Amino acid sequence: MNKNLKKRSVSRGITFFDDQVLLLYRRRKENNKILEYYAIPGGGIELNETKEEACLREVKEETSIDVKINTYLGFEEYETGVCHYYLTDYLKGNIKLGGEELEKNNLDNYYEIRLINLKDLDKVFIYGLGLQMIEKAYKIYQNQKNYC
Repeated sequence: MNKNLKKRSVSRGITFFDDQVLLLYRRRKENNKILEYYAIPGGGIELNETKEEACLREVKEETSIDVKINTYLGFEEYETGVCHYYLTDYLKGNIKLGGEELEKNNLDNYYEIRLINLKDLDKVFIYGLGLQMIEKAYKIYQNQKNYC
């Protein structure tokens, strides 16, 4: 990789609904192969936008719900970029696919929003540190829920 290329910065929001986590199911064709995986809602940080603002905007665009930042969970760096993870709290809205994901949705590039039960997380594939970040976020979420 050219060291002069700027790495892409991404923010993702992990949102729980009791014992379920909000994820995007992805199925896409790449090099005549079908790839299936889950992604935490999120996307690229735009110019003059904070990591937190990007997280809130991207979750809203992809899932049509409003969330607020609860806790910064950490980041992971990879060859082409860096990804920041947040625990987010649901505020309002009905969960439905929106934004670019809705516009680009087709059989070869499929998006679907799913609530995945935490006991079923071992059956889903998420790239990078996604599963570890969900587990970390859930511990915080549970502690806060139990404390209230």
